[in-house]
Amino acid sequence: MNEPLHLPAFVNYSCTTCGWCCHQYDITFSRADYERLSKYDWGALEPALAGREWCEPLKDRANPDTWRLRYDESGQCVFLGPDNLCRMHRHVGELGKTLGCCVYPFTFAATPTGVYAGLRFSCRAVAYGLGEPTPRKEAFVRKQLALCAESGHVPHYGDEVLFHGNTRLRWEDYLALETALIRILLRDDLPLTRRLFLAHKMMDVLRDARLDRMRGARFKELLRILETGLLAEAESEPLPPPIGGIARVLFRQYCFLFQRRQGGSYRELDFRGRLGVRLGNFRRGVRFASGRGRVDLPALPAPVDVAQVEALPREPLDPAAEMALSRFLAAKLYGKQHFGRLFFGYSLMQGFTFLLLAAGAVMWYARAHALARGAGRVESSDVIEAIRYVDFCYGYSSAPALILERLRVRLLGRGDIAARVVLMQYA
Repeated sequence: MNEPLHLPAFVNYSCTTCGWCCHQYDITFSRADYERLSKYDWGALEPALAGREWCEPLKDRANPDTWRLRYDESGQCVFLGPDNLCRMHRHVGELGKTLGCCVYPFTFAATPTGVYAGLRFSCRAVAYGLGEPTPRKEAFVRKQLALCAESGHVPHYGDEVLFHGNTRLRWEDYLALETALIRILLRDDLPLTRRLFLAHKMMDVLRDARLDRMRGARFKELLRILETGLLAEAESEPLPPPIGGIARVLFRQYCFLFQRRQGGSYRELDFRGRLGVRLGNFRRGVRFASGRGRVDLPALPAPVDVAQVEALPREPLDPAAEMALSRFLAAKLYGKQHFGRLFFGYSLMQGFTFLLLAAGAVMWYARAHALARGAGRVESSDVIEAIRYVDFCYGYSSAPALILERLRVRLLGRGDIAARVVLMQYA
């Protein structure tokens, strides 16, 4: 693809060979990859693989001609060596592996103004900002993009974006809005609570505006006036009060969404098996939403009770934590990872609500992480690890596509409910 490639300058990334992604993801690949990689005698090349199967067919009814990499008893990919390096990489190179391994942690979205790259903050290096600014990696990322394009894994965005209801924005107007939101989120002269509230208020005002009459220069002028006016009121306008009742229950259900990890084995289950998994999720979700459940994520040092999480006092975030969370939210916007073809067909307004709620979920899980390690207050590492939990399921789980999840986001997106639910997670 020869289109312009846009990489977020505010995100750093260089692989640290931590091996985390080789323990977490269910890597599937096509028949073409299977036939290409099956030409290697992996047992002869790597004695540790002698007599072992390195892949298995995936009995997925939707994608029957698919394979996946095998994992050993400890839960790591069979190609991961004791030195935390990939044995497959050693023989086929970085761009010769399966597509998922080659491209991670990048995502791509083809648009009328070029291809925009997003990143998975589940990756430790991305979340902690380790390495070089991504624009310095353009040559290599273009090679990853070419692999995705060849395999048909680059979603295309059209000349218009569904904003809310039947309202659509022209692509150039959407980009102007996205730029304004990112500019607000990355400001360093306001607390993060204020920036989140300002971004929400801008979207809320636009939801009620007659955008069909404001396009091009008029729309950009509206954004300029809105941003200027909102910033002028930023210090004096009181933040909305916290909210409880049904909204608190809905938010807990939203947080439970990020515990619903389903690997490839789920896709192979028959109707009864899938129904059993869903009923189990439903029962756990009800307990979680009522405040009686447990937070039990694979990377947590130990499970903690939901009631304990909500009882932990809220304190202001330190600058490093605010920067990490701001970067995460801005990167989701920049990479188009919150609406449309990259995110289950959500409208822009619903996708923004989901992203705003994700900021609240990060703080919720940051408190869980602090409790699980035996601390009484949240530190920046807790926030960054919570970003990784949330982003893992944000991009990997199909749960956000479910009708109930869409309805929940729609309910929480009414008026200023989402902003109030999110701000109550902060001091």
